[in-house]
Amino acid sequence: MQFDPVETYELVRDYAKQETIGPLRGAGRWLAFGLMATFFLSVGIVICLIGVLRLSQDLVLNVWFPQRADGLSFVPYLLTLVVGVAVSAFAWSRVKVFELNRGDR
Repeated sequence: MQFDPVETYELVRDYAKQETIGPLRGAGRWLAFGLMATFFLSVGIVICLIGVLRLSQDLVLNVWFPQRADGLSFVPYLLTLVVGVAVSAFAWSRVKVFELNRGDR
């Protein structure tokens, strides 16, 4: 059996491509979907928080305390902040760390 440098070079090159390009493509796809999901979830949460703010302004200032609307104008913003922090805490509690290529092999 003789040593063939061309065959060895091709074998090493093919192995390097298999072990680098394939996983990088998978990581790029995973990253793209993650960024897209993060963007859409963020926009949805902001829209929901604007709705909470508007609803709490209507309830606090017009329904519950119409006579003291000027003194309690901060309450809807405080309520919206509390809801936003609660949603953020819930979202962070659901984040799990996992490997990129757990199902490839």
